[in-house]
Amino acid sequence: MQAHEVPTHVQAEDRVLLWFTFPQIVALTAVAALAYGVYSLAPFGPSGVRLALASLLGLTGVAAVAGKIGGRRLPLVVADLLRFWLGPRRYAGSPAELVRCEPPPSPPPTPNPLQLLVKRTRRGLRKLRKRRRRGERKPFRAHCRLGKRLFRRRGEGGKGQRQEIRLLGRRAGLALLAVSVAATTAVGVMALAAQPASADGHDQWFEEEVLIPEPVPGQRLFLERLTVYGDRAGIALRASTDLQVHVRAYGGDGGQTLVYQATESLVTGERRGWDVPLDGEFPSVTVSWQDGFGEAGAFSLEGAQLPYPLPSIEGELCSVAVTSLSWSPGRIEGSVSSRCADTVEERVELPVAAGHHEASVTALIEASVTDLSGTVTVTSGTWTAAADLAPNGSTTFRLPIGGGAGVQAVAVEAAIEATTTAPLPALVELTHHPERTDQLTETASVTIPAFGDSVTETITVTGEDGTPVSHSVTASCYVPESVVRQDVVFTVIHEEHVRAEVVARAPLVRGRSESLALALSVASDDPYEALASQEPEDEEEVLSTQTAVSPEVLQWLLGVVNEGQ
Repeated sequence: MQAHEVPTHVQAEDRVLLWFTFPQIVALTAVAALAYGVYSLAPFGPSGVRLALASLLGLTGVAAVAGKIGGRRLPLVVADLLRFWLGPRRYAGSPAELVRCEPPPSPPPTPNPLQLLVKRTRRGLRKLRKRRRRGERKPFRAHCRLGKRLFRRRGEGGKGQRQEIRLLGRRAGLALLAVSVAATTAVGVMALAAQPASADGHDQWFEEEVLIPEPVPGQRLFLERLTVYGDRAGIALRASTDLQVHVRAYGGDGGQTLVYQATESLVTGERRGWDVPLDGEFPSVTVSWQDGFGEAGAFSLEGAQLPYPLPSIEGELCSVAVTSLSWSPGRIEGSVSSRCADTVEERVELPVAAGHHEASVTALIEASVTDLSGTVTVTSGTWTAAADLAPNGSTTFRLPIGGGAGVQAVAVEAAIEATTTAPLPALVELTHHPERTDQLTETASVTIPAFGDSVTETITVTGEDGTPVSHSVTASCYVPESVVRQDVVFTVIHEEHVRAEVVARAPLVRGRSESLALALSVASDDPYEALASQEPEDEEEVLSTQTAVSPEVLQWLLGVVNEGQ
C-alpha cells in the first residue's frame, strides 16, 4: 500500500465523495431532508403541488451548494450582482484618491452565521432555564393545550375523538419542526458559502472594504502637450519634482486590454514625451507617478479628454476631416484636410418642348465645379480663429486660448463656395399651322420645234393642138422653232400640321455654397509650477490607556468570553 504525504500549508479541502467536500455533503443531506419533509409533512395542497415545491427547493439547494459560474459559487455571484445593482456605479472622486503605494491591510475575519446562531440559541436556552427555576413561567403542557381541555370544551366523549385531537397536535408539531429545519438549513447553506478561500480557487464571501487614501497635496506632474493624429497620440509631461512615471495605454474591444506601457524617471523640471497607440473604440491613457517620499498619484486621459477618433464629414462639394489636434498651454493647433469634387450633379427643372406644346422634366445634370474657395473657422469658448481652406490639401490653424485644467470643447466649421457650370440640351420649339387654300398663278412655257417639208405635184396641160402635156411642179416650205408662253391659274390646299425646330441653349451657371461642422474636445492642464517637496510628517504614536472597570461590567465580559469558547 502506497503512502502519500499531504502538506498542511496547502489549505485544500478533502474530497470525501466524488468531487464533494464534507461540508457540501452535509449541506446536500440537509437540503434532501428539507425537501422530503416539505413533500411528506406540508399541511397544504395535493401531492402534486407538494412534489413540485419539494423538487424546486431541492434543485435550488443543490445549485446553491455545488453550482459554479466561472469557477465561483452561486452565492458569491448573486452577492456580486446585488452589490452591482444596489451599489454606486461610478466613483465621484479623483483618480489620485484611488491610488495607494502600499497594499491594503487584510480584512478582518467574517463571523460565521451558524456559530452566531448556535451561540444565541445557547444563550436563549440558558435564560429560559433560569426563568423556569425562578418560577416566572409555567412548564409547557401539550396535553392541556391540545388534548383534555379541548375535549372538555366540546363536551363530547369517546376514545376516537381523543385520538383525532392528538393526531392534529402531532401534525402541527411536525409542521413547526419542518419550518425550524428549513431555517437552520438556509443558515447552514449561507455558512458554507462563507467558507474561506482554498487552493482550488474558491473565494471568501465578505463585504469588501475600499480604502481611499488621503489626497496628495500639490501637483507633481503637468501635462505640457497632447497631440492626436491618426491612430496615435503624443503626450509630453513635465515633472515638478523627482518622479518615477508609468505610462500605460489601454484599448481592445472593451477598452481594457493593455497595448502599451513605459516607465521613465524624471527629475525636477524635466520634460519627456511619449508616443502611444490608440486602439479600439474606447482607448485611454493612464499616467501614474511615485515620488521619493512614497507618495503616489495618477490621472487618465479618456473619453472627452482624448479626441479619438478624429471626426470627419462628407459634403457635396468637399469632404473635410480633422487629421491632427494638439493642445499646449495657451493654444490649440491642428490641421484639416479637404478632398473636393471636380463635378457635381445639379438638379434642374428642364423644359424639353415649347410653343404649341410645352413639357418639362426634373433632371440631374453633371456640372463642372470651378472657382472653389472656403474658410475654416475654429472656435473654443469665446476664442475664435479662421484660416483659408486649401482645396484638395491640408489647412493648418492655431487658436490662442486661456489657461486652466479641464476639457476644451473645439468646434470646426468649413464654409465652402463654388461656381457650377452645367451644359443644357437643345430646346424643341413647336409651331402649329392650320389648314388653308392658296390660289397660285404660274406662267407656262411651250416650245414649238422647227418644221420643214417639200411638195411635188404633176399637172397636165392641153396644148392648142389639143395634145396634153404633163409638167412636174415642186414647192418647199420651212417653219423655224418658237416658244409660246401662257399664264396658268391653279389652286393649292395645305393640310393642318405642326412644325418642330431645334434651338440650342446656353449652359446653366449657378453659385453653390455649403457649410460643414465638426465637434471635438481635448484635455488641458494648469501651467507648470515647481513644487517644494517636503517629507511627510510621521504619524503620532497612539499610547494605550487603562480605564477602571466596574465588577458588573467585568463579570459580563467574562461571560461573553466563556460563551465564545
